[in-house]
Amino acid sequence: MIIWRGNHIARNTISAITLIVTEHHSRSVGLGGDGDEIEAIADIERTFGVKLDYTDAQDWLTAGDVFTSLQKVLPPEELSRPDLWNRFAFVLCEQTGVNPDDIGPDSLLLSESRFWARLADVSAMVWIVAFVGILLMVAATAF
Repeated sequence: MIIWRGNHIARNTISAITLIVTEHHSRSVGLGGDGDEIEAIADIERTFGVKLDYTDAQDWLTAGDVFTSLQKVLPPEELSRPDLWNRFAFVLCEQTGVNPDDIGPDSLLLSESRFWARLADVSAMVWIVAFVGILLMVAATAF
């Protein structure tokens, strides 16, 4: 509810609006699907000293999905730490450079643009074409 006082919104309403805006996380973690997601999961396992259960991996679409899997294997003293999400988000974002404060449980793991994955695919195709071209030139000069 917005409370008007003259031409200004009441201060407690502004605080509530700020809280709502800062609590909404929709930014992607930014993983490209080009192998950096594997490194990010390995970083999480190394940091927390656990091994995640990969049977759920095909369902990991968001940061919250991976966090839930992490919670399943953490010892109780780790689960009760108030900074658990912040530590998890920091490690998860190390591979991409995304600010960990900008992601939340609903943040997609893979980049929505998929630009880097497409660029990696194109780069691999260029190398394959170049390699085949060199092979053809070598074969042509050998005969």
